[in-house]
Amino acid sequence: MGNETAKGLSVNAKTLIIILLFVNVGFASKMLNKYYKMKEAGYIREKTFHEQVEHRVMKAFGSMDELNKMVSDITRQKEDAEKMAASFKEQGDQLKVVNKKIEDEKAKVEAEKARLQKEIWELEDALSQAKKEISTKDATIQELTDKLLASEKKIQR
Repeated sequence: MGNETAKGLSVNAKTLIIILLFVNVGFASKMLNKYYKMKEAGYIREKTFHEQVEHRVMKAFGSMDELNKMVSDITRQKEDAEKMAASFKEQGDQLKVVNKKIEDEKAKVEAEKARLQKEIWELEDALSQAKKEISTKDATIQELTDKLLASEKKIQR
């Protein structure tokens, strides 16, 4: 069966196919070896890095327990800081609401102030108008008084 399917191929073509097959298999094995060497080198690098970090920790802190204790303390402090940040954010939101209310009230007070100032100006205008009327009436009364005195003097003579 194998000969029947390959009957039409020449010996040179068969040889070329076999050579290409060996080249592909060789290239694939070369690449796999390269991959495994790189993987092993990376693992060794990672392992040595881990050992170096552990050595530094031992040198700096004395033991892994102390490091773990410090990490747990730092984690707890971070959680506390996050809680405080959430609290500050909530307080900030509340302050925004209060500031908005204050601004609204301030606008109302300013409007009331403007209304009262207008009313004061109207009252001042009315007062000055009343003073003018009083002064004109005083002048009229004085004139009438003078005329009355003059007529009394005429009558007495």
